[in-house]
Amino acid sequence: MPTRIALFSTTQAPIDSMIDDNVSKSASANRILDHRQQLINEIGIAFAQKIFELEDFQRKNGHCLVPKRYQSNPSLGNWVNKQRQNYRRHLMGESTALNETRITALNNIGFVWNTTSIPLKSTHRENAWQSMYHQLIEFRRINGHCRVPSATMLGQWVVRQRFLYRQNPVGSSLTDERIRLLNDINFQWTTRSEELWNEHMREMREFKQQNGHALVPRNYPQNPQLSAWVATQRKNYKRRLDGKPSPLSVERVRELDEIGFVWSYWDHNFMAAQNDRLL
Repeated sequence: MPTRIALFSTTQAPIDSMIDDNVSKSASANRILDHRQQLINEIGIAFAQKIFELEDFQRKNGHCLVPKRYQSNPSLGNWVNKQRQNYRRHLMGESTALNETRITALNNIGFVWNTTSIPLKSTHRENAWQSMYHQLIEFRRINGHCRVPSATMLGQWVVRQRFLYRQNPVGSSLTDERIRLLNDINFQWTTRSEELWNEHMREMREFKQQNGHALVPRNYPQNPQLSAWVATQRKNYKRRLDGKPSPLSVERVRELDEIGFVWSYWDHNFMAAQNDRLL
């Protein structure tokens, strides 16, 4: 009986796997670049650079507690200490370079504003994590949810868990076991504002599917909340264009662009009128 010749190389599967890995790494790298460009736009390149250094520190150490005398990066230790000083002045109503946008950026990576409240005995990372986790369990028992105010130490820890979950870097301190533990207590991986955003985006997609476009009327009786939300996004977009702080991130602009969102109601009407004249 003649021998059958294999038509496919036995190395094809590993090659496909390598391609998938490369695509995944490329997508992850693009997300990081978008995140960093967004920060630069919102808080300035010098401040953003320090946050990038702080993120690197966090990935290596599992926290943002940079020593004041940090030999590996002395300027980062000094900068972190300066932010805490500015934050105290900010709380007292003094004018500092630490505005709300920069505070939010630091909160998003789990920056610790008050180091005096950190339990000294919990020096081991796992013990420290478990300590905060049990505090969260107690918070949920009392309040019925895990939405801790970000101004508290526990709230900053919660913000950091969400940050690690979104980034999911290799070697992250947020292990599968920790994710499971948080899921067990119905931990919310998204904030309320993120949930509202996702809900309005779902409504926008439904509107486009029904109407063939994404131009929600300014007065839309079927869903007045959606028309108000659309108007807010246009205002936030204009703030971005004017170089002012805006909650509308690069990712959200792209998400709206993908469904054909109309950023200027008046420009759209003007162009439509011009096209009608040409016809």
